[in-house]
Amino acid sequence: MTAGLRKRDLIREHLISLIGARAVGQAIPAERQLCVELETSRPTLRAVVDELVKDGWLVREHGRGVFVGTPKISQRIVTAPAADQSGYPAAPGAWTSRVLDHSVIPAGMSIGSRLRVEAGTPVLRVARQRLVDDEPMALETIHVLSELVPGASADDVESGSFYSLLRDRYGIEPSAAEQIHEALSADTVQASLLGISAGAAVLSSERVTRDQHGRLFEYTHAIYRGDRYRLVSQLALGGPPDAASPQVTPTV
Repeated sequence: MTAGLRKRDLIREHLISLIGARAVGQAIPAERQLCVELETSRPTLRAVVDELVKDGWLVREHGRGVFVGTPKISQRIVTAPAADQSGYPAAPGAWTSRVLDHSVIPAGMSIGSRLRVEAGTPVLRVARQRLVDDEPMALETIHVLSELVPGASADDVESGSFYSLLRDRYGIEPSAAEQIHEALSADTVQASLLGISAGAAVLSSERVTRDQHGRLFEYTHAIYRGDRYRLVSQLALGGPPDAASPQVTPTV
């Protein structure tokens, strides 16, 4: 499963770089050519292309090919600042983690653009399965600048809070984050790891986080089970928008 997740990430990075070099409506290379270039199978490539089609990056036209799509329109919802809180509040149940992959990788175009660093910058990538009372609840892939967390091991990430590790060992205080939530359908790999059916509803969450110095240091993508997880937001509608930050309570 771990190798499959890593391969899909590499394919997605490559396709996003192709998209970035093309105009809306321009075709990407044919499936056969991409399979040869990426040394992957057609089912694996198609699964990643399907994800990018769902996300609006690509458009598939039957009998013609796959083309660069028009990005989705995002609506920003601004909420009141959460006092003394840089991550999600604790959710019900006993949350544990199982690390699926722990490696330092060079940032591709996608990760580099999110963290505002050059492609090739070393990034610690941690893919983990999150469980509640021993039941799979989420898949989470963390990317953090490697130079900021020297010596961070898989055991460190598996045994406790990632943000507590950042604060206590490395002096990194997460101070602000921007998150994007989308409803998606689980692919076969995600479904297997979450214990749900392929095509079942999941909640996708992407977060880019800044530290106390305003530096972007973390990009995390998580997939939550749609049948067991929801987000409850508390909105303050009277304050100035530029002074607000997310206050979201996850409910299992």
